[in-house]
Amino acid sequence: MSGLPPGEQIIKDTGMFPVTWSKGTFSNVNGKLILTNRRLIFTAGRFQDVISAIRGSHKDRAEIPLSSITSVDKGFMATINIQAGGQKYTFKGMRGAGDWVQAINSTRMMSGDSNRGGTQQQNYNQPPPQTQQSGSRYCSNCGAPVVAGNTFCGKCGARVQ
Repeated sequence: MSGLPPGEQIIKDTGMFPVTWSKGTFSNVNGKLILTNRRLIFTAGRFQDVISAIRGSHKDRAEIPLSSITSVDKGFMATINIQAGGQKYTFKGMRGAGDWVQAINSTRMMSGDSNRGGTQQQNYNQPPPQTQQSGSRYCSNCGAPVVAGNTFCGKCGARVQ
């Protein structure tokens, strides 16, 4: 699509349905929300085509790089809340708010920006091997203790020797 920087693609947009950006207590702006593979764009005025909305310059415009987004969650009713760059963005009147949250999060993951500012994945360490007590029987298949007199393991069902 012409008008977009090279490599940028539109993932989702609100179309003709207005979205309200709640900038503060008494400051609300109606407009269009567009998700690309690099950023989330809000621009005032719902009757713009997508390219005009992306290229336009309006005082009530927000461009949120996906790399700066730290959290996205569905608020009450048709609302999504986005935390990015130390700011909170609230968009109301979102048709399919849950789908938008899922689309934003999956696009962040696909672009490799899902862990920035969020929780880091920790390495998993194997537990230390259990020492077997003398006189006790253990399953040779799963290592679980076997009750005396049983011929099958209670955990995995394997036959015990």
